[in-house]
Formats: sequence, structure tokens, C-alpha cells
Amino acid sequence: MKIVVKKLQGGECTLEVQPATYISEIKQMISEKLDIPVEEQKLLLLGRTLVDEQTVEGYPTIKDGTKLNLVVKKPDGLFEISLKHFKRVGLSDADATGAAKRLLKIIEDKFSKLSWDDVERLSLDCLIDETGQSQSPPIKLEPDSDDVYSL
Repeated sequence: MKIVVKKLQGGECTLEVQPATYISEIKQMISEKLDIPVEEQKLLLLGRTLVDEQTVEGYPTIKDGTKLNLVVKKPDGLFEISLKHFKRVGLSDADATGAAKRLLKIIEDKFSKLSWDDVERLSLDCLIDETGQSQSPPIKLEPDSDDVYSL
């Protein structure tokens, strides 16, 4: 059967699924078609969140042509990710919060000491695709005047 996944921020895709298809598998198909990471997806049917471990046949209202709504969740920031990590390794809420704040302060201090050349090199290093191949560097445009980059 075909289902339509409509992204609330605009855009949609049509997927071919079977009754035994898991919701997690649908999210993987969406990830491939719309380039949205699975962990950032939330699928809704009639306002209710679909459960990853459930199959399509577990939702009797899903029929051929059914539209599912896709909400794209904002990814966690560095603070939230580090907080989760520190809690996972056994720190209390207060200790994890303190450790996450200290980590952000260290990163901020180190980053503020980088030159613009260092920032550019770091940015280019981050542009590595999944195959491990470096992507081509951005095209350098000549500024119209000498003071374009002045702060």
C-alpha cells in the first residue's frame, strides 16, 4: 500500500509499505528520501505519535493513501548532549549540569583564542562526508572593498 508522509514545514513523499512494515522502517525510508535523520523524526497519525516498535497493521486507520504528518524535532545542542552523557556515566543532575557548563566554558575559551585561519581549517575538517572523503572547499569570492571583513 502507498502512504503519503507530509512534512509540517513543507514537502512530502510517497512510500510503498506493507502491513508488516515497522514504523522505524518507515522512518528509515523517510530519512533516505527527505534526508532527515531518524532521531529527528516524529510521525503522527490523527495527532497521535506512532510508536517505532509498532507495525503498520497495528494502526487499523492506516490504509492505502493515508497521510501521516512528520514533525522534525530540533536536534539537541552541545549542552543537552553533554548533559545526557554526564548523566549516563553516573553523575547526579546537579553534577552533570555543572560538568556540562564547565565543558561549554572550556570550548568557548578555546574557540575564542583561534585565528580566522584556524576557524577556516576547522570548518573544512568538519566538511567530511560519510565516505571519509573531504568535500571541495567553498569558493572564495573577492570582497568588493578592503573593509568587508572588518569587525
